[in-house]
Amino acid sequence: MSDEPAPGRLRRVRGRLVDAFRRRVGRPATGHVPVDALRTYHRLRRRLYPRRYTDADPFALVWTEPERIRHSVLESAPPYAQWGRVVDGDWDRAREPFDERPVARAIDQRFREGRAWAETPLRAHFADQLERFGTAWGHPSMAGFDERCARIDRLYESMRADGYRLQSELRGGTDVGTPVPRFDEINVDVGREGEVLWRSYGQHRLAIAKLLGLEAVPTLVHRRHAEWQAVRDAVCERPAGRRPDHPDLRGGVPA
Repeated sequence: MSDEPAPGRLRRVRGRLVDAFRRRVGRPATGHVPVDALRTYHRLRRRLYPRRYTDADPFALVWTEPERIRHSVLESAPPYAQWGRVVDGDWDRAREPFDERPVARAIDQRFREGRAWAETPLRAHFADQLERFGTAWGHPSMAGFDERCARIDRLYESMRADGYRLQSELRGGTDVGTPVPRFDEINVDVGREGEVLWRSYGQHRLAIAKLLGLEAVPTLVHRRHAEWQAVRDAVCERPAGRRPDHPDLRGGVPA
């Protein structure tokens, strides 16, 4: 009989069940949700609650320079989606440097310094994910660590050779009115001063893009701070002309 405390065993079981649900139910289900229907639902909410929802298309990919994404709000962001929401308050101040996250540091040490994966912070982070959630990137034990590392190696080589490829391209999807396998593009929030804050998904891709100096990566915006939305509103009311150099104001196209 295991000596592990009951809360720890329950956490592991719950983590594995959640991971299995996401892989077998959640991800396939998103493949049947048309983007157009979600956009229509957002427009309805925008009309009913204009202060709570942005004028921007919440499912448009915003191409953003990787170096703009300097901080993470992963630990403080709600676990549920907030596509198109406008939120006031101090949530955008609860952040940490993205480049100091274990995954980002490990990728830098692996590909810039040439360290073995086991000598980077990734191994301890992998073990921590197992301890906290019962699974680490879909792996239920440390036996999956080497496989995970091999996948990151392949991702790095792919991005170095071919640049950033959309998740919809990799999964064989298209862009509008069809299934949306792109909710797992790099997810971000936008803070009060226009700070692009990493929120979830794609941290390996983002860290590699930073290391390779890629020009831009696709991001999917969830929250916008109310103060930043006021900037958007003011810009949209101006006569046509040059917009400020920010991906959320220039249509996401790099300058």
